[in-house]
Amino acid sequence: MSVKTALLLLSFCCISFAQKSNQQKITIFLDINDKALKEYYIDKDTTTAFFNIHIIEYQTKKSRDKAMNEHYKNLIEENSAGLPRFSIGFYVFDIKPEKLKSLDCIDYIMVKQFRENNYKTTSPTYIIHKLKDGTYLKWETNTLN
Repeated sequence: MSVKTALLLLSFCCISFAQKSNQQKITIFLDINDKALKEYYIDKDTTTAFFNIHIIEYQTKKSRDKAMNEHYKNLIEENSAGLPRFSIGFYVFDIKPEKLKSLDCIDYIMVKQFRENNYKTTSPTYIIHKLKDGTYLKWETNTLN
């Protein structure tokens, strides 16, 4: 390999790494009383948690039932796409969340914005939840597809 080729390859790797490390990670603030939240679970020690957010068009039971009925009617077709996806899930196992005293300097979006942004996720996606004492927990989650 020539020196030019090696330098070009090294430059490309450095640029790719810099772009990846500069990528903004998505942080979602979840209100556990939000109707968009399908379900959630937080273990007593907070190291295990999962959060499911409804896909907006399937938020109601009626819309989910309608989609399921249409799916089963179309099962005979060869092009049937499979079951519709009703929610986006985020999970974390055996990792303690970061405890925050405030959300100052934290760039986050609400569930409404997450939905309006076509459910765009990053790896990882951060989830913030407010505790009764006014502090916050911030989990580094993975997306459950």
